[in-house]
Amino acid sequence: MRRRIGEWLLSVGTVAVLLLILLVIYDPIREDVTRRVTKPSAELSSVVHRVSYQVNSFAALGLETSRSHTELVVFAIAAVVLLGFMLRT
Repeated sequence: MRRRIGEWLLSVGTVAVLLLILLVIYDPIREDVTRRVTKPSAELSSVVHRVSYQVNSFAALGLETSRSHTELVVFAIAAVVLLGFMLRT
């Protein structure tokens, strides 16, 4: 398992270094990336706003539900812990 993670990290690092070299050497790609990073499009901003709104509403709903069903939340946490122990062995 540890070896698999190390190989995966090595692959990701290699791809990141190659992309960094490409950004340093090739001017059109560097300009395009700079333009996209400094001025995100309105569509992307709208998507981020919608996702943020949905995440906040789900979090508020989850908080309200967990406060009204405290016993069930404790049972679910205990079940997840026990499942973790079962899968570990």
